Amino acid sequence: MLIESVHNNIVKQVVSLQDKQNRDNNGLFVVEGYKQVSDIPETWDIEYVICTEKYKDINFKAKTYSASEAVFKKMSETKTPQGILAVVKKQKRDLENILKEKGIFVVIDSLQDPGNLGSIIRTAAAYNCKGIFLSKNTVDCFSGKAVRSSMGAVFNVPLFQECDLIVLMTAFKKHNIKTYALALQTDNLLANTAFADSTAVIVGNEADGVGENILKNADKLVKIEMPGKAQSLNAAIACSIAVYEIFRQINIK
Repeated sequence: MLIESVHNNIVKQVVSLQDKQNRDNNGLFVVEGYKQVSDIPETWDIEYVICTEKYKDINFKAKTYSASEAVFKKMSETKTPQGILAVVKKQKRDLENILKEKGIFVVIDSLQDPGNLGSIIRTAAAYNCKGIFLSKNTVDCFSGKAVRSSMGAVFNVPLFQECDLIVLMTAFKKHNIKTYALALQTDNLLANTAFADSTAVIVGNEADGVGENILKNADKLVKIEMPGKAQSLNAAIACSIAVYEIFRQINIK
């Protein structure tokens, strides 16, 4: 089937999924780009694929529609569309089972940049983190930019949105998961901290860091040593440094 009108219902649905509320209500999100679509694991349900003439002979193992270049551009969130996207169904994860695992957990408090979030998700997947937990006012991990920035990592690490972080931290304590918040207002250096086998690292907002109430409830505050003249680090970079240090320690015990 060739879609040639921007008024087609399928086109309207794809465009509507640029809005978080519609993604939440429908339990769907958009993955754009050839590599990202090709890398979707078989364990995830693809509602359909839409592509231009360039990809029409490729078998994507899902219902596939063709679209004209003009129509595809209407659906795309990028300036230079590759000509392929997939609409994918979100997966539900079992929180209790995730918390029973040993390893690294990442908690995000009020992060606003989807590019930063995508980079954090990519790091978490690279170091086999057990789950990522997003506060209620954190940017949507299934937004187009976050998904693209993650380079497909959204499929490889469990994601939990709209979390009440105080309730979550109580659950962490119940499962003997120690919480460490990245903060500047402490003398405890990341490199000098002995991390538990089950550790949650908390990363805050780009401008204000981790919220005061969350800091009060964390088991320990830690900061990354910065001997140079920068006063702070990008949130995604700080998270990557912390995750690597925890991973390194856990794996040399």
